[in-house]
Amino acid sequence: MIAARFNPLDIECLVKTAAELWGGIDPSDLSEHQQETLDRARDAVLAEHADQQPHIPEVVTFISPRPVGKSWVLRRWDRSQDQVTLHTDDGSALTALAGYVRGAWDKLVAEEGVADRPPSNDRETVRLYYGPERDCRPDEGYDLYAEDIAKHGRTRIVPLDFRFPNENASEQANRDATFHPQTDENDLPCMEIDGVLVFAYLNHESGVVEVSVHLECAEGRLVRPDGTVPLRVAVEDAVVLDDSAEPASERNVLNKLLDAADDRQEQAIREAAFVAGVLWRCPTCKWDNHGKAPCCEGPGPCHVPKPKKAVGVRSQQPVA
Repeated sequence: MIAARFNPLDIECLVKTAAELWGGIDPSDLSEHQQETLDRARDAVLAEHADQQPHIPEVVTFISPRPVGKSWVLRRWDRSQDQVTLHTDDGSALTALAGYVRGAWDKLVAEEGVADRPPSNDRETVRLYYGPERDCRPDEGYDLYAEDIAKHGRTRIVPLDFRFPNENASEQANRDATFHPQTDENDLPCMEIDGVLVFAYLNHESGVVEVSVHLECAEGRLVRPDGTVPLRVAVEDAVVLDDSAEPASERNVLNKLLDAADDRQEQAIREAAFVAGVLWRCPTCKWDNHGKAPCCEGPGPCHVPKPKKAVGVRSQQPVA
């Protein structure tokens, strides 16, 4: 058993570390003892799953949870209804409220000094309808305020040598996709696949069929080293968004890892990068090249083509 390899103090350290990571702490803020214990626990888990085969190191990066966002809450009520809607900013909320007011403008036309048509400015339209102090219509009113979006973020560990799930894994994920129907007035129907939420619904305020994709909870295997998820959106046969091209940030992430590492950590990162194919060693000038470089990019004139089977050994050179 894995637990048998650790003393009680180590186990207590692992439990506390897991709680801190779940709470959103930046992994770089962990103590040296916590990081060392996590490394040993990770090696033990991998060794057990590999039937005690030698551990092949893996280059990974930590992606911290996104900061909590804000949403503008618009509550509008009258004698027949009490409606709450969410908006990205106060401007869009006022636009939605002004849309309602313009539809009810006939209530004001008979009043003295009121124009036959509402103003083009949303804020002025709302002010004329409800009054400067919102006291012109005792049976109607609205509240508009900002609220933090409460969500429990999690730090994700993403391999630098990102590979999208293969055919079998993708088919299994598609079979396991879940549909969440609308359960009350505040919910919207959505499909969930590998943590990605896709909402598709009728937006009566805008008069459109609206599709919204949320990627912040995507499973780690879908997340590229820069924290993004490859996404392609098509309407009928037309592709309207294509972010499927692999970002060029893998090199930058590796450089950041090396810059932040001490000599011992840098050596381990480089050896793991060779095994993962993120780096390859020029057989002529011994320069460490990025895995996708077709030929040596070292400062010398060699420009040797990348060997078919590039093998790396220890080095202290910077990544080209």
